[in-house]
Amino acid sequence: MIETLIIADDLTGAADCAISCATAGADTVVLLDAKAAPGGATAVSVDVNSRAMTAQEAGAAVTGAVQQLYSKSTRILYQKIDSTLRGNWPTELAHVRQAATDVLGHAPLVIVAPAFPGMGRATIDGQVFVNGTALGSAGLWKQAGPTGSGDLRDILEDAGFRVELATLDQVALGSEALKTRLAKWGDAGSDVVVCDAQTDDDLLTVAAASLMLPGKPLWVGSAGLMRALVRAGEGEVVSSSAPIWAAAGKPILVVVGSTSSVSHTQFDALAEGQGVMSLTILASALRESSAPEHVQSYAQALNAAVASGSDVAVTIRGEKINFQEGPQLAAALAELVAPLLPRVGGLIVTGGETARAILDRDGISGLRMHGEIEPGAPVGLSIGDIAIPVITKAGAFGDRTTLKRCLAILRGGRSNRSNSARGE
Repeated sequence: MIETLIIADDLTGAADCAISCATAGADTVVLLDAKAAPGGATAVSVDVNSRAMTAQEAGAAVTGAVQQLYSKSTRILYQKIDSTLRGNWPTELAHVRQAATDVLGHAPLVIVAPAFPGMGRATIDGQVFVNGTALGSAGLWKQAGPTGSGDLRDILEDAGFRVELATLDQVALGSEALKTRLAKWGDAGSDVVVCDAQTDDDLLTVAAASLMLPGKPLWVGSAGLMRALVRAGEGEVVSSSAPIWAAAGKPILVVVGSTSSVSHTQFDALAEGQGVMSLTILASALRESSAPEHVQSYAQALNAAVASGSDVAVTIRGEKINFQEGPQLAAALAELVAPLLPRVGGLIVTGGETARAILDRDGISGLRMHGEIEPGAPVGLSIGDIAIPVITKAGAFGDRTTLKRCLAILRGGRSNRSNSARGE
């Protein structure tokens, strides 16, 4: 029976949100296809891969996932959204809520709390902040190219929802008081309550209050709220600092498909280490108009590095990359590196589109989640034609040495990390 169902719009988010269930002891899988068998897992996170879809396509994708996997016995239905609000999530929310209504017989109250304090994301007065900067002024928001602001109330009201706001002051009154307030708003006909949160304790209050509601809510947030729900349900979320797998003498493949400056800084730090062959690929070489001999030369270099036993790190760089090019470049990069997977002992991927494209290309249908190197860097074992440890990481998460620590873990080492990671 699926007790927790997570609907995510990209693979790194699906894994990052699911890992809190796994580290609390639940049998947890991430699926690349909602129709794939969950294999008896009690926590299932589905990547519907809708970040780059049209709104109509995204709505159909999330509806199909809920219809396939959600039931009245499911305790938690969770829509994982990007902590910087990229993608089609308001449209997807309308479709997820309608699909849940069809199952439950009533429309669930929606609890929206995208804060992730451990990654520098907060919500104050309904506004999303990234490391203290209002989202509308943050580099991530400008790079993604959306219009409008990071005001959740405006976004949700524009999507047709009746919205209330639980401010930081109201959250600070505690879970019992907040539960009473949430229930009154629900009884009065509100569709959505946006909940402020600046700390992990704020999220824990929101989680505890909403879990006490008489009807099953629909939760919407980043991985931060999911962790709080697990804790509020008396599960302990812990990071794994001990080795989970050794690479069995095979090289590790690291692929940085994200355009985030944080990821490129992490790549540079990794490339400085001994035993790592780094390769920077020009985006122009992966575009359709590129000369095939350029791609062939990259492939030859990668094959030679893996054959020598070196760990290999690959990234795209060298020129300005249009955000809308993401899916095309991810697919081209996957075609280049995916043939290496049968010959490596582990895979580390930054960027959800890139991770998805590589796994799809190699017949991998999902990940059985096992641990977490640090917040934002979960690790699972691939399900399908190839069984290797896979670490996925969102582009803007982590500090300069995050990729180096991930590589050390797959090499059988331990993480020396002492401070919380911070994204861009």
